[in-house]
Amino acid sequence: MNLNDPQDVGAAFGAMILGGTLSDEPPSPDSPLGRVRAFVAEHGEEALRPEHIKAAQEGRPLIP
Repeated sequence: MNLNDPQDVGAAFGAMILGGTLSDEPPSPDSPLGRVRAFVAEHGEEALRPEHIKAAQEGRPLIP
């Protein structure tokens, strides 16, 4: 993150307000985002549906 870039500073501030953090690291593989990214890597973006996002958030398996 570049502290001299107003957009980076604004994004970091917004994340703090919402209780999150910004990171340049890839998401944890067991996190919902990590699971969705693994699904997309295996099956392609075309296979991703809203129900996959909900399943990842709920910790259920993502079925193609």
